[in-house]
Amino acid sequence: MVKFFLNFKKRLNMDMKASKVYNGIMKRADAPTITKALIEWLDNRYEDKTITTEIALNTSLGVKVADVVVSNGHSVAYEIKSAFDTTKRLKEQLLGYSEMFEYVYFVYWADKYELSSLPIPKSTGIIRAYFSDDGVAFKVEKKAKINRNLTPKMGAEFLWKKELRYFLRLKGEKFKMSDDKGRLVELFLKNYKKRDSIKIFRHILKHRFALGFEKYKESKELSVYKKHKCDINYTLEYS
Repeated sequence: MVKFFLNFKKRLNMDMKASKVYNGIMKRADAPTITKALIEWLDNRYEDKTITTEIALNTSLGVKVADVVVSNGHSVAYEIKSAFDTTKRLKEQLLGYSEMFEYVYFVYWADKYELSSLPIPKSTGIIRAYFSDDGVAFKVEKKAKINRNLTPKMGAEFLWKKELRYFLRLKGEKFKMSDDKGRLVELFLKNYKKRDSIKIFRHILKHRFALGFEKYKESKELSVYKKHKCDINYTLEYS
């Protein structure tokens, strides 16, 4: 009986330790934790960049919110699926981002998803998030390919009216201050080809959201991005 009790107690302790480790891992697999770790990973990976979060985008598939966005000479969107997320809208999200961003990545929690069953577009890159001794780590399993279905109109519609007016002035294009955004977008597309509009979209991402990224690096708190989502007074300089 004593031997049985000791064995039972040993198994119970082992189960409790395993449960504690499991719960710790699952706790660290939520979206905010993965997002913070991803920002740090990207910050160390790239130079001369701006990183921001939760950017709402008007796409042909409806409004999609990119979890993390980077502008570093290219425009890159990251869709994160944590251990607690669903992939029900994954295909539409990735295709929507592909209308505006040069590269799109799907970041998934290693212990939750079976990639072969997910509707991931061929051009989308894949990054595995997993738990290591140092916290959440990442591994690029597939590099993203540049999107060929970028839509200049989507990028132009992302611009604010004051941004559109600025770029129209650079071209000497006449417009009225009373012109609505639709008219300004029409004039923008008349003056800027696809390649130029892609470069402008990168530029806007990098500078409009630069203040938020700087504030985040100071505090390391995701809530800072909400307080400093956009710098409406940033200096418009483009050449």
